[in-house]
Order: sequence, then structure tokens, then C-alpha cells
Amino acid sequence: MVQKGSLTRLPDWRARLSHALDIQRDHPFEWGRHDCGLGLAAGAVEAITGEDLRPAWANYKTPTGALRVLRKAGYESLGDAMAALLPEVHPAFAQIGDLALLDGEGQIGALGVIDISSVIVLDKTGHARVPRDQIKRAFKVG
Repeated sequence: MVQKGSLTRLPDWRARLSHALDIQRDHPFEWGRHDCGLGLAAGAVEAITGEDLRPAWANYKTPTGALRVLRKAGYESLGDAMAALLPEVHPAFAQIGDLALLDGEGQIGALGVIDISSVIVLDKTGHARVPRDQIKRAFKVG
């Protein structure tokens, strides 16, 4: 398991992140395979730092199942799980590649990747964007 605050950005993280986002851009949302956590956020973290955070979380197929996995791991919310893995920063200070927690389906919320002027999120057909002012919490990647 990765220690909180131990991730560092690779020298070529921007190119790696861009490539990872290009690959996943047209993949539709699918709980437990290509969702906001396992697809978008974990993919961004891996591209930026080389660390894969997926294995511990990949065992659900619904939003209820995702919440169950989080609670079984000892977290009340997706935000709490992210705060245990990554340093939390004020949304105003979040930088490109950091993760954003947004309101989402049910109690689970949604994760996105912060871009220069918006947040990249997943929708039913692939990537979408939402304004940065919708960020509830932000987490520093590397």
C-alpha cells in the first residue's frame, strides 16, 4: 500500500497523463472496471506517478457495491478514502493532475482529474468536463 504523501510526479508526467487520458477518453463508464475511481482517477495517478492504486478497490459492480467496499476498508466515504491516500489541498490550490471529489451518484460521490480550467470526469459515453467551482474536496497527486 502506498504511504500517504509518498507519491512523486515522474519527470514526463504531463505527457504520460495526456496519453492515459487519450486512451480512456472514449471508454464508457462501467462500475468496478472503468469508473471515476478505478478508471479515471487511478489511471491518472498511475500515469503521473507510476503507482497503481487499483488492486485494493477492484471488487464491485454497482454504486452500492462501491460504497460497501469502501466501508469494509474502514472509510465512510470516497473522500475519506482519498484523504487516507493523498494529501488534501484546498480546491483553489489544486493543480493539473490532482484529483477532485465532486457530488455524484448516491452517497458515493465522484472523482475527477483537475485540468487547467475545469475537471475531467466520466459520463456514460466517456469524458466530460465540469467547472472547477463544483469541487468539494481536492487531493494532491505527487
